[in-house]
Amino acid sequence: MKIRVLVVDDDEDLLFLAGKFLAKEDDRFELVSANTDQEALQKIEEEEFDAIVCDHYLGPNSMTGLDLLEWVREGNPNIPFIIFTGRSQEAVAIRALNLGADYYLKKGSEEFRDLFIDIAHRIRTEVEERRTGEALTLAYEELERRVEERTVELQTINEQLINEISERRKVEEALNLQCELGNALCKTHDFNEALDLILKTAVRLDGIDCGGIYLADAKTGEFDLSSSQGISAHFLSKFSGDKGPASIITPLYLSSKQIQNSKEVEEQYKDLTAVALIPVHFEEETAAVLSLGSHSQKEIPSRDRHTLEAIAIQIAAYMARVKAEQTISERQTELVSVFDAFKYMFVVTNSEFEILSVNNVVSEYFGLEEVDIIGKPIDKIYKIGNDEKNNLQTAILSGVVIRLENQLADIGGESVRVETRVASGKQNNENILYFMSRPSSA
Repeated sequence: MKIRVLVVDDDEDLLFLAGKFLAKEDDRFELVSANTDQEALQKIEEEEFDAIVCDHYLGPNSMTGLDLLEWVREGNPNIPFIIFTGRSQEAVAIRALNLGADYYLKKGSEEFRDLFIDIAHRIRTEVEERRTGEALTLAYEELERRVEERTVELQTINEQLINEISERRKVEEALNLQCELGNALCKTHDFNEALDLILKTAVRLDGIDCGGIYLADAKTGEFDLSSSQGISAHFLSKFSGDKGPASIITPLYLSSKQIQNSKEVEEQYKDLTAVALIPVHFEEETAAVLSLGSHSQKEIPSRDRHTLEAIAIQIAAYMARVKAEQTISERQTELVSVFDAFKYMFVVTNSEFEILSVNNVVSEYFGLEEVDIIGKPIDKIYKIGNDEKNNLQTAILSGVVIRLENQLADIGGESVRVETRVASGKQNNENILYFMSRPSSA
C-alpha cells in the first residue's frame, strides 16, 4: 500500500531533498510538498495523508510547525506527525511532544541522508502501527456487527442464543490471544523464544493440543522442526504429501474423516481428529509452516482458522522485524567503518552511558584494545558533567543532535580538547547515543 506523506517546509531545496531521499528509502512513499502554512492547511483539508513531516519554522508572519501540529491534532489525533527543525531548542522539543508529535528531529547541514533515513523509518513504523491498529479495530467491529445481527435473528430460540454467545466468547478470546501475542512479540528479541511463544499461544485455542513450527533452511530448502509441543520431527512430512512442505501455499485443514481415510497417514497419527497446516509467506516464499493437531475437535472451527492464519502473519511480521534489525545492525557496523576512515573518534553508548562499540581511532588514541573499552562508562573517554548528561538524556527523548564544545578527553595521559556531536538512535529497540569527536580548533 502507498504511504502518502505531506512534507511542509519553506525551504524549496529541503523539499527537493526530501522527495529525493525519502522516495529512495521506500518506493511506497508518495510525497506531497507544501512550502507555506496556508498551502499545508489547504492540502490537509482537501486530501488524505498517512503522515505529516513539518519544519518548525515556516517563515515570518506564518504559523509554526507546532501551531500546525496543534491544529491537525484537533481534527485528527492519530495521524503520525514528525517535527524537524534547524534550531536546537529544548523548549520546542518538549512542547512538540506535549502537543502529540510522534517524533522530533534536529536537521543539520551535513547529515541529510541520515536524517531522512531516520524520518523514513519513523514514517514506516508509525503508519504501519496505525494501519495495523485500524485493521484490528475494523475486524473487531465487523465481528461485533455480525454477532449482533445473528443474535437478533436467534433471540427467540434459547438454545441457539446460548450457542451464539458461547461462540462470540471464543472469538473474543481468540482476538485477545492475538493481542497478547502481538504485545509479547514486541518485547521479545530472541527468535527461538518468539517461536516458542507463538506456538504456546496457538495451542491455547479451543481443542488444539499439539503442534510445531517448521522453518525452511535457506541453503537446503528442507523444513526443520524449530519449536514443538507433542509432535515429532516427521509430523509435517506425513501430512504435506509427495511434493513436500514447500508446496503448501494455502492453509490446509484436515478433518477426522480425512485423516482416518488417508492411506498416507501412519498409525501413530490416526488418533488425531483434526490437523491444520498454515504456510508462513515471507519474501514471496513459504518460509515456515505452522502445524497443529487436535485430539478432540472433528475439524478446526472457522473462528480458529482465522486466528491461526493471523498468527501465521505475525510469524512473517516477526521474521521481517528480525531481518530489519539485522539490516540496521549491519548499517551501524558500516557506519563505524566509515568513521574509521575519517580519523574521528566514534563511540556508541546505551542510555546509561555504557560503551557499546568504538571505532579504531578510539583504540589508537588510548592505546587500548576494544575489549578493554566495551562495557566501560563513557567517563573512560570523556569528562562529561551531570549537566551535559542531562542534555544527552533530553536528546534521547527529542531526537535532536547536541554539540558538546571543548570537552576534555584523557588521551595518552594528556588532556586534549575535542569538539563532540551527540545524536540519538535505536539498536535492537533500545535507545543509544552516537558520539563523534574531532580535535578542537580552539
